[in-house]
Amino acid sequence: MLVRRYDRFARSTQALVNAPKEFQSLGVDFVSYQENIDTTTPTGELGFHVMASLALLESTLISQRVRAGMARAKAQGKHVARPPLAQVRQEAIAQLLREGLSMNQVIKQLDLAYGTVYNYAQKLKSA
Repeated sequence: MLVRRYDRFARSTQALVNAPKEFQSLGVDFVSYQENIDTTTPTGELGFHVMASLALLESTLISQRVRAGMARAKAQGKHVARPPLAQVRQEAIAQLLREGLSMNQVIKQLDLAYGTVYNYAQKLKSA
């Protein structure tokens, strides 16, 4: 399999690391055009693992910085989560669900994400 770039092929480091093993078991070669790494050779396999390790390091460092920034903001009294949905929108969700509209109909009518409507629907059920 020829891919343009590794980061366009896999969205997680784990998927990136597992893919060549799976391809190899299927008899499929894995080659990245931009990184110029061919995992069918020992040198290419080493290069691939080095790049995957660096990607994991980068991801971990970004996560640490984000968590530290959120903790700092929280310590300063700032709101670090998504802002709550406006009361009017919450009431609209409740009203439409009481009227018997499906989740998908509510989502389309109010132009909201599935998770948002689902979370408020769960709150209504538990209330």
